[in-house]
Amino acid sequence: MALEFEIYFQAVISLLVITAPFDPIKILFFGQAISTSGRSRNAGALSAATYVAIILAGSALIGKPLLSLMGINLDAFRVVGGIIIALMGFEMLYGGGTSKVQGEDQRKHGPEEGDALLIPLALPLIAGPGAITTTITLAAGDDGLIAALIGIAVVAVVTFMSFAWLGKIIETAKPSTVAVLARIGGLLLATIGMQMALGGLKSFFA
Repeated sequence: MALEFEIYFQAVISLLVITAPFDPIKILFFGQAISTSGRSRNAGALSAATYVAIILAGSALIGKPLLSLMGINLDAFRVVGGIIIALMGFEMLYGGGTSKVQGEDQRKHGPEEGDALLIPLALPLIAGPGAITTTITLAAGDDGLIAALIGIAVVAVVTFMSFAWLGKIIETAKPSTVAVLARIGGLLLATIGMQMALGGLKSFFA
């Protein structure tokens, strides 16, 4: 029971850190997106959260079967995925911001034509390549699918709450505070990533 809780806890923390729906820049981007689309804050937040949940849940459900179909060893993928996650954590730790894998460059630009809540906000700013890799890596482990889905559900709820309710508070956060929180999150992500890689390595040679 304790082991299951640990797996679920790691899934929730790793996905929350890598998606970072509470990032002030993403909050500001969300505000621009709903202002141009004419949606209410709650409706826009619900749409963004739904997009993120669908993208990540789809990755969790089809990622493992797709890897098996391609003949890729799941433990080997966990090793590589864990290393990638750890590297993203180190990038956040030293950079004080979200990883560039998650669309760091794209978030500097305003909303584009089309549904900006889907592209680029949900994909790739929140549910970007890093989050997708993390989701597939989590789902590839033992009992990992349930853990990944729980983590995705939490991310969706936090995304909605951040955009709908906490936006005004987060928007006033000092850049230095955001940088400190990003570095703490990066340390956690790097640790979790290394643990995933070592667990996959152990299983591969078992």
